[in-house]
Amino acid sequence: MKFRILASLTGIAICLFLIVSPIGAQKRKNNAEPKSQVTPLPPEPPMALVVDTDSLDFHISPLLKTGGLSAQIKQSLNDLLRNTHGETIVKLRAFVAGSGDARRVQAQVADLFTEHHLPLPVLTIIQIGALGQESAQVVIEAVVSTHRPVNQNGLAFFFDQRGKSLQKAVEQFRANAEAAGVPPENILSCTCFAARIEDHAEALKQVKTLFPKSELNLVQAIRDPLNDAASCEGVAQLSSPPKDPVVLKEFAHATLVHSQQLIFTGLQLSFGNYLDDAQQAFKRLERAARALEPLETPVQVTGFALDGSSAAALRKTIPLAPGTFSIHGVEGLPSVDASAGIEAILAPNVQAAVVQRKKGEEAGTILHE
Repeated sequence: MKFRILASLTGIAICLFLIVSPIGAQKRKNNAEPKSQVTPLPPEPPMALVVDTDSLDFHISPLLKTGGLSAQIKQSLNDLLRNTHGETIVKLRAFVAGSGDARRVQAQVADLFTEHHLPLPVLTIIQIGALGQESAQVVIEAVVSTHRPVNQNGLAFFFDQRGKSLQKAVEQFRANAEAAGVPPENILSCTCFAARIEDHAEALKQVKTLFPKSELNLVQAIRDPLNDAASCEGVAQLSSPPKDPVVLKEFAHATLVHSQQLIFTGLQLSFGNYLDDAQQAFKRLERAARALEPLETPVQVTGFALDGSSAAALRKTIPLAPGTFSIHGVEGLPSVDASAGIEAILAPNVQAAVVQRKKGEEAGTILHE
């Protein structure tokens, strides 16, 4: 009798265990702390890319009137992808206005280009004081490699075209272009760093009058400028090829290029105001270029600095031929610790630039040390 009772009790206990245990296990499973998920970092853009000179074209995204920074970055990139019709974007240079996080540009570029199965371009991101429209937060410039040759005679790169006002800087640009043998209608792209932009539409109209076929970008470099000085840079098609692969016309602040290829770099940051900091940034940029080609000569090197001491460190330590290097003061860089940054265009497999210091002067050769 006791055996039957014990067996019955044992059976009941087993049934209760089978009924209760899944519920208990499920409860424990529901109470378990979920595993933390790590969001992968966006892929890093390349530091340098090489491209055929005769295939290059230049585009600038339009200013947008609505949306936050992330929405405007995405829309600007989509506009550039649509306007370039599937051609390869080699470099992007983004100017971000306002207090938004400029590092969003890299994340958006990585997401969008990965989504479209496109190779990542080299990237420069700069924080500036303002754009021409109060609601606009970003404008992006694109260097594009087309599927066809469009610059059979080569390109001219103009830099550091300065004036006491925006109008004077643009007029100086036009005068130097003509002195270098480049007609105004051959200017493909023009970017001006103005002290102030009081009437964006009128300013663009004035520039368009001088360079009727150019893509135009106008930015206010810093929020509170000390004076009205401005500086412009641009790219033009050559009507006839120069005798040498790279000719630096110092008197016009222009480099004429008829080399087969060019190397474009992204922004290399400098962390600190000491001479060694600037020198290390330039060496990192050189290593990135030499990973593609062991020999190259500078076509144009552009610096961006947050203050005078950072700019002075760049000027004193970067060993370039005279007239090749220009510096712009800006509001910020894509790292809170950075004090300056440099980007470059270089001609691979060119031993030296031929330099003309005055119009009509016999050319001499200066090696890049």
